[in-house]
Amino acid sequence: MAAVISGIVARHAVVRERPQMVDNGRGGVEADFTDATPVDLPGWALDAGNTVADLQNRDGAAIRWTARGPFDADVERHDRITVFGERCKIDGAVVRQPGPSPRTSHTILSLVSWEG
Repeated sequence: MAAVISGIVARHAVVRERPQMVDNGRGGVEADFTDATPVDLPGWALDAGNTVADLQNRDGAAIRWTARGPFDADVERHDRITVFGERCKIDGAVVRQPGPSPRTSHTILSLVSWEG
């Protein structure tokens, strides 16, 4: 499937780094970016983010960017995404938004600032 958001809107590229998931010694796994290779992913529309309030825990998450790109973009939840030189992580799931045609189908990422 081709890039779905075309023309002047999807003129940005993001950079994806995929970690190796390693045993953390406590029965789980954690992301290790030591040998992660940056990969350019073209065809993204970027919108400034917003703050999502969590009323139960009395805090909020500052979404830096909302990125919309190709439906078949090779991105996964644990990937690190760089936008305009700023490292971000995907907040929540990678969302695949199907539409009635390839032009209206896309991947949505909510990106927050990377810490660590």
